[in-house]
Amino acid sequence: MIQTVARRIYEKRNGAGCTPWSRLPRSHQEPYLGDARAAIEAMREPTEAMLDASGRGRLRARIDWEAFIDAALTTPPAATS
Repeated sequence: MIQTVARRIYEKRNGAGCTPWSRLPRSHQEPYLGDARAAIEAMREPTEAMLDASGRGRLRARIDWEAFIDAALTTPPAATS
């Protein structure tokens, strides 16, 4: 997930025709990976609306959401594309 978010941030900031993410040196990817990690970490705390929307109960929704975000932060990166 970190790779996916980082790639989207890169593409959004640099626009159409930018160098493909997979061709960027790791040193150029690193700032975007840091931004992606920070963005995902910021999402760890669900909003009240998110908890209400789950339909599973607020406690269960919070536990599930935090587990999803933790998994997104710890899953090894997939191959870049």
